[in-house]
Amino acid sequence: MNRLDKFVKFFKRFSPTELNIPKFHHWVYHTIPSIRMFGAINGFSAETYETLHKYYVKNLYKMTNKHNTNPQMIRMVSNL
Repeated sequence: MNRLDKFVKFFKRFSPTELNIPKFHHWVYHTIPSIRMFGAINGFSAETYETLHKYYVKNLYKMTNKHNTNPQMIRMVSNL
């Protein structure tokens, strides 16, 4: 069992989402292997993705009635 597996196994029980966090997935399965393969990622920023998430998810969610939100959000995006 490698260090990552040990980390996940230990901390999973303390996390309400069982460490099912998109940023955690992004870093573990995409960013870290890229660093190992190509070296340091100078100037890496998640700002673009954060802005897109805010625009396409958070703002749309606020416009729903907070019940059965996915179909409502999909309808709104389809009408753009």
